[in-house]
Amino acid sequence: MPQYWISFRSLTHAQRAARTLERNSITAIVSRLPQGVSPKGCGYAVIVRRQIREAVRLLEEAQIPRGMVFEKTERGDFREVKL
Repeated sequence: MPQYWISFRSLTHAQRAARTLERNSITAIVSRLPQGVSPKGCGYAVIVRRQIREAVRLLEEAQIPRGMVFEKTERGDFREVKL
């Protein structure tokens, strides 16, 4: 099952995003963004396993600023997802 990582610059934004997604029945886990994944350096991420387009839409509606979205491959690599 694919794993999507939505990046955020702050822990506060990641926590707000996770709460917003959970309220809308999308399971979300807050985590540190692995070093080297984002060109902007360290940060936080919300991990979701499905409904990535719906998740991004909900975050936009809630006006929660986000960074890039990554998909974690089965090999453990990350690749950016353009939505």
